[in-house]
Amino acid sequence: MDAMTPPGMIPPMPPGQPDPMAMAPARTHDVVVKRSKTHAQCKVEPVPPEEFGIARNARSIRDADYAFHKVLSTQGKLIAQGYDAEQIEGLESYTGISNTEEVNRDTVWEHQHSSEKLNRTARRIEVTEHYCRMDYEGDGTPCLYKVTTGGTQGDILKKDGKLDIEPIDEIPFAGMTPVPQPHRFYGRSIADLVMDIQRIKTALMRGMLDNVYLVNNPRVEVAEAMSGPQTLDDLLVARPGGIVRTKQPGGIQWQQVPNIGAATFPALEYMDMTREWRSGVTRQGQGIDADALQNQSATAVNHTFNAAQAKVKLIARIFAETGIKDLFQLIHGTIRKHGQEAATARLRGNWVNIDPRDWKARNDLTISVGLGGGSKAERVQHIMAILGLQKEAMLNGMTNLVTAQNIYNSTKELTKLLDLKNTEAFFLDPKTQPPVQPKPDPKMLELQAKNEIEKTQAQADIATQNMKTQAEIALAREKHAMEMQAMEREFQLKEREHHMTMAAMASKAANQPKQTIKDADGNESVVESDHSSAMAPVLGLLLEHMRNASAPKRIVRDEHGRVSHIEPL
Repeated sequence: MDAMTPPGMIPPMPPGQPDPMAMAPARTHDVVVKRSKTHAQCKVEPVPPEEFGIARNARSIRDADYAFHKVLSTQGKLIAQGYDAEQIEGLESYTGISNTEEVNRDTVWEHQHSSEKLNRTARRIEVTEHYCRMDYEGDGTPCLYKVTTGGTQGDILKKDGKLDIEPIDEIPFAGMTPVPQPHRFYGRSIADLVMDIQRIKTALMRGMLDNVYLVNNPRVEVAEAMSGPQTLDDLLVARPGGIVRTKQPGGIQWQQVPNIGAATFPALEYMDMTREWRSGVTRQGQGIDADALQNQSATAVNHTFNAAQAKVKLIARIFAETGIKDLFQLIHGTIRKHGQEAATARLRGNWVNIDPRDWKARNDLTISVGLGGGSKAERVQHIMAILGLQKEAMLNGMTNLVTAQNIYNSTKELTKLLDLKNTEAFFLDPKTQPPVQPKPDPKMLELQAKNEIEKTQAQADIATQNMKTQAEIALAREKHAMEMQAMEREFQLKEREHHMTMAAMASKAANQPKQTIKDADGNESVVESDHSSAMAPVLGLLLEHMRNASAPKRIVRDEHGRVSHIEPL
């Protein structure tokens, strides 16, 4: 390498030698470019009751001073999340379930068997997320922190070399219960309401079955005087067609066991009715009972069905007003805090741009629970009544009261109630359509039609007048042509007469003497007598008459539009 060449650079070739790079053949390569982009998203996961805990004196999750969430994760997942690998490997494995709810939920023993010996990275480790308010900084102001521990000993996990203790804004959980208890976090479930009824029904059913067993297999009464040595042995062997040996016939009597079914079935029916009253899950709610249709009108059956659904609707509204409402507040807060880019989502059939960065200053969010009053059929009737009123207002011209957008909103709600999600397939939004031309006034239409008729009549009159004028012009031209022919014949006759007169006058002049005329100087001249000067005025009149006949003319009309006379231009 040349001493002047910097390190890493190829020295220049000596002059006169070919460049090997220029002589090398060109090479092409197939290159695959892969681009990946990570999108953030907010997830909602259900939490089993046995995995969540809260302070005993807590009334709500938002105001609680302590809550925890226990989950089972694998060693590989924890290390992939950034936790200290050495610490995770030193934690003990999850050995088994520890409470009644887990035991009842574990129906296939999925937590009883471990694959720790075969694959250690897949071994389960108990991880607990603690949410507590404490003065961790020591400044006298308690704040909410999330502390992550692992294993049954509660060791605080290390993440990126630091203890996994981070401040948070709120506890990311939303809880709900079908039967809330005043001033308490934990309420009552449907099972709590009907559990005692189920135990009573179990006892009644068991007693009735025992009674049926006794009826089918009653006890035997044997008189000692009539029993032999083999009687009891024969009775102990129960087989169809078996023989019982006694000293005398009639010594065995079967006990008459009373049937308690007549008293048990009404008790079971009463328990079922009580369960329906408490839970709201009725036979009518599952489907109309055939007995309920006997001598009942449709209105009465509908009222019965609606009353049976009232309890279920109440539970649904409680869920919506408590847990679901809190859940959407958490989702909104999470997106406000972590949303860093705009996104495009399909909403109601249209693509909408959503930018969470614009939500930073939105502090007046109101969550409205989408539960209407009444059943779906009743709400459809209400919407139809509103549509009827809107139609009547539109027909009466009250456009200041009802617009096309109001009618579209009513039809949109109606299609939603009919479970038809695509409203645009049936009705178009007036906002996306060109403005509708106003309906013309009937009186204006009548006036326009009258004007059209008058215009058509005037055009017909003009056409008739034009035809009449054309006929008159043709008649005038024909009359003028006939006059011209008559004048031409008259001129020819006069010309012939003139020639004859001229001939006669010429012959007469030949026989007359010559005349001598003296000029001013006294010179005399002899001239012949000429009588043609006497015919000059006649010839001038004839020529003028001929010019007038051949000149262009125009038709003159009177005040009524009729042809008055024809005059030359």
